[in-house]
Amino acid sequence: MPRRSYDQYCAVARALDAVGERWSLLIVRELLGGPRRYTDLHADLPGVSTDILATRLKQLEAEGLVERRRLERPANATVYELTARGTELRPVIEALAHWGAPELGEPRPTDAVRGHWYAVNS
Repeated sequence: MPRRSYDQYCAVARALDAVGERWSLLIVRELLGGPRRYTDLHADLPGVSTDILATRLKQLEAEGLVERRRLERPANATVYELTARGTELRPVIEALAHWGAPELGEPRPTDAVRGHWYAVNS
């Protein structure tokens, strides 16, 4: 799967090659809580289209950050979960949450809110 690249020999640029696309880090945020079904991810990422979500999950899989697995019966569902490498993004997500928290203010009328998003800020 071809991907855009900054084509720079720089650790920050390479990291952004892997997770810099829109929605990628928010998918990681969702998966930090544990394995999730596609429908649950879609429900907790308001505004993402199904095409973009599927594309980002495939990109994150290709980068070795997310893996897909099939649950045994009775669940009999497919879930996405972070790999060990993907889990290493936790401090990055926490740092972004800490950095962005002072700008939150009051929720705008159009803002989606999920309780588990606050766990990232703490």
